[in-house]
Amino acid sequence: MPKPMDTMEHDNEGCVDRQVLFEGAVLAVLARVVESGMRTDLAASEYLTRFPIGSDEHHILADMIICVSDGLRLILTAAESEANTRIILDDVTRAWRDTPSRRRLSVRSGATRIQACIGNLRRAIAAIS
Repeated sequence: MPKPMDTMEHDNEGCVDRQVLFEGAVLAVLARVVESGMRTDLAASEYLTRFPIGSDEHHILADMIICVSDGLRLILTAAESEANTRIILDDVTRAWRDTPSRRRLSVRSGATRIQACIGNLRRAIAAIS
């Protein structure tokens, strides 16, 4: 499971972009679920125990579970068969990482954390289609 540090971006003031950190964590949990078949809630809880991102934020676990569940549905739809799921997830992860920050949905633009995450996953999937 990749560490959240792998996906950190910084805003103009040098602070870690929490949305990017959250989305990187969602992708890491997605990989865990796809690879192991672990339940989404357990994988998210395990991840946040190991890497306590956003521990000062309410509902981070619930938001992560929602994003991983929706992301998994999107990945499975894009993969068209279970055999392709990991390949599609890897491609989506690369496309997500290559997305310039100016093209990402952000909570700063008025979207919720969940809306931004799902929107950015959809954009990454569209980029590989």
